Amino acid sequence: MPITYGVVFASICSAIVLVGVFAHTLVFYIFTKYVSIRKNRLDILLVSMAVADFISLLLDPFLIVAVLGYSWPFGRIFCKVFQFLLAFSMGASAYSLCAVSITRAWIIMKPQSPPSLSLSIALLVLAWVLSLCVTIPLRINATTEIRSHNLTLCASGLYYHKYSIILAQFLLYYLLPVLVIAYNYARLAVFLLKSPMMSLVSSRNTRRASVMILFATGSFSACWLPSYILEFCFYLGSCRSGQSWDFLFFSCTLLNYFYPCVNPIIYVFLAKKYRSLPFKSLRVHPKNKPSAPDEIFSCQ
Repeated sequence: MPITYGVVFASICSAIVLVGVFAHTLVFYIFTKYVSIRKNRLDILLVSMAVADFISLLLDPFLIVAVLGYSWPFGRIFCKVFQFLLAFSMGASAYSLCAVSITRAWIIMKPQSPPSLSLSIALLVLAWVLSLCVTIPLRINATTEIRSHNLTLCASGLYYHKYSIILAQFLLYYLLPVLVIAYNYARLAVFLLKSPMMSLVSSRNTRRASVMILFATGSFSACWLPSYILEFCFYLGSCRSGQSWDFLFFSCTLLNYFYPCVNPIIYVFLAKKYRSLPFKSLRVHPKNKPSAPDEIFSCQ
């Protein structure tokens, strides 16, 4: 990576970490302050996504140090830990998004019998266990590699396994979640077309919550799909090395590292219902009115 790209990448990545840590801190504050786990099924899974994305953010400073020094200085053992946690958090975030889509469809299609707390916890555990089971074989060969000019890189696997790993990640971390989410939204669309006319308040809440999750799904695709397409182009020989391709690869990599910031921005800052909640405790409320709502994230 040219020196200009290294400095720019480190600067942008540092800004991403600062914004992401602030956004996630706000999410965790709202969750612990206002949300009742027993009453909110969707919120448990949204926070699961936030925790997974937060783990990714905490790994970025190590990458920034490596980029600025043009070498991996933390040794082979920590390289394995770094690569494992990076892939593990990515999988947990994607599978939690799948669980959110399943829960959202259930809430709308069966409003009289919403998912139980035990089922929501089971989906959360399944998302993390599935991510663990997928990540272990994908990162078991993660190691450091010495390239030209004695530069040490932290690679996700042996070089000749590179595109096998990328293909596996595309199928398991991207395509599978997208298919699950698309299936749930297809079921939901068919249900809404066949169902009687909803009340104005109910349809408004359903639309708001659905738009939030669609934004989350869209950002997931926008941040990850370009890099997968570019990697496959290089593998198939459709892309050639050059300044323009290097810049495109650099931009796609930045999108990957920006993704952990997106979800908290979407379901806190872009949602009218939520964005003023951290400051509600500063207001004076009449005694005959509750000072904080029971449900924060879930638009049920």
